[in-house]
Amino acid sequence: MTNNNIFKKICIANNLRHFEIKDIFELGGFEFSSSRVKSFMAGSQNKNYEKLSDEHFEGFLNGFIIYSRGPLDEPTALPRTIENAIIHLIDDGNIAAIEEIRSLIEDVQASDADVD
Repeated sequence: MTNNNIFKKICIANNLRHFEIKDIFELGGFEFSSSRVKSFMAGSQNKNYEKLSDEHFEGFLNGFIIYSRGPLDEPTALPRTIENAIIHLIDDGNIAAIEEIRSLIEDVQASDADVD
C-alpha cells in the first residue's frame, strides 16, 4: 500500500472533510491548499494525482493524533517506546539499568517538588 492509499483510507474511515484534512496537515506542520489535498486523495490514474511523501504523511499522522486527542502540554502517560524498553530490561533481568531509571525518576520528582 502506498502512503496515498493509507491516507485516503484514514480520511474516509474517519469521515474527514477537506477543510479538516487541511487543519490536520497544519497541526502536523504543513500548510496545503485544498487542491493539493484533493490531489493526494485522487486515484493514481487521475491527472491531478500527487504522491504523498513520507515526510508529509508523517506530518499528517502527527497532526491527526493532535486533532484526535487535543494538544498534550504535559504528558501524563509513559510513551509506548519507553515502556517497551523498560519491559525489555525487566525481561532481560538488567537490574542495574532498572535501578538507574528508578533513580532518574526520583530525581525528576524531587526537582518538580522543589519547583512547586
